[in-house]
Amino acid sequence: MSITSGLKTALFFLLLSVTIPIYAQDVAPRYERDSLASTIEEYPVAKKRFGRAAASLVLAELIPWSFSKFITKRDFSNVTLNSIKYNLKPKNWEWDNDAFPTNQIDHPYHGSVFFNSFRSNGFTFWESAPAALVGSYLWETAGENQAFSKNDIVNTTFGGITIGETVHRLTRKILQTKRRGFRRYVNETIGMVINPTNGFRRITDGEWGKVPGRYEKLDSTLLLLEAEAGIRKVNMKDDQANFGVYGRLKLLYGNPFENYKTPFGSFMMNVEVGQDDSSFVNSVNIVAPVNGWLLSANSRNRHLMTINSNYDYMNNQNFSYGGQSIYINLFSEFGLNTQARIKTSIGMGPILIGAYREREIFNSRSYDFGGGAGLTANAELNLADKFMFELHYNTRLLGTWNGNTSSYFSQSIATELEYVLSKEISFSTAPGIFLIQENYKDGVDISRSIPSLKVGFKYRIAYN
Repeated sequence: MSITSGLKTALFFLLLSVTIPIYAQDVAPRYERDSLASTIEEYPVAKKRFGRAAASLVLAELIPWSFSKFITKRDFSNVTLNSIKYNLKPKNWEWDNDAFPTNQIDHPYHGSVFFNSFRSNGFTFWESAPAALVGSYLWETAGENQAFSKNDIVNTTFGGITIGETVHRLTRKILQTKRRGFRRYVNETIGMVINPTNGFRRITDGEWGKVPGRYEKLDSTLLLLEAEAGIRKVNMKDDQANFGVYGRLKLLYGNPFENYKTPFGSFMMNVEVGQDDSSFVNSVNIVAPVNGWLLSANSRNRHLMTINSNYDYMNNQNFSYGGQSIYINLFSEFGLNTQARIKTSIGMGPILIGAYREREIFNSRSYDFGGGAGLTANAELNLADKFMFELHYNTRLLGTWNGNTSSYFSQSIATELEYVLSKEISFSTAPGIFLIQENYKDGVDISRSIPSLKVGFKYRIAYN
């Protein structure tokens, strides 16, 4: 099963969990715990086991290599001593020409397995982070006979850490339920799909299908889940295209003003799928603070500065972008004790690596690699938990490292109007526009504008 197929399976089970309560829940459209002083205790899932963690990392290398070598008989798996020696020399490192989803989803997901080989065996976030780099380096040198890939080492490492800690915390929430029977095994299956290393650890330790022990410390962080479905048109200027069905899952873990000193003490994860000519998984976005500093707080307003780790993947018939970035972000809330509340955030920072579609073919690829900087600004108005308006702006400027273009510049403006129909259900409409400027080394530059529209219904549940 490919990683993309695995994502489809994971999405199915996550959406199934919306209709099957997985643990004690508090249904509330905009409920947010508010405790500036509270902290998440960084406790290990189990006692630190370096030997088991290292063995899990090696298995994460051997299982996909063995599958490619002996089952699918892929040529890249024919590794020799000469190919390893070749890949050990930095002068031989190259930019690869893998398919866009392979580079931007499959490799980061593989990196998350490396990361969780240690995270699931009792190690902290910072102790587990080097495993993503080590795992990626071992695979690039000895896991395939192709040249060491410059882009893969970055995508697998940084994307693996971001995805890895996200699924680690989600798995911990999912598996702490006291439910038994069918619901228990649904949770175990979800946990295995999104975090296979932890799933194998639970099987090895005899924990599969068992509820947490009476004295086991649980994660009380609030998890807000929004499942959305409706119709959309990615490019309103395309007269040949029709509206298609889409689904979106948004997860909000924690409150940015709580646990801001803890890596991933809060995060946002967004996954969108739908009818499209190029891919089923259209976007995956993760924004997670790694550290933060409270600037000011009173009964009505508060301001927080954070360093965020960002993972972005967008792929549809009109444009593609994938990248890893680190932003400094200022998050503010106004009017905390009134019927009208406003949240704003503005962030900027370096894009470590980005991949973006262009009009021509370079090295058998339809996309280029580059690095640069980005800026994001967001605002949300909430009126009495009944009417919400959101405005999102995002811009990226990248210089090309490998490709036909000399630079890439994009801007997106997205708005969303939401009206709450009940505690669980709301109606939303989201018009937006995506602006792209492709500057070419040789040839005519291209400017494109892609207006879009989504109309759908949301189902929201808050889990404690």
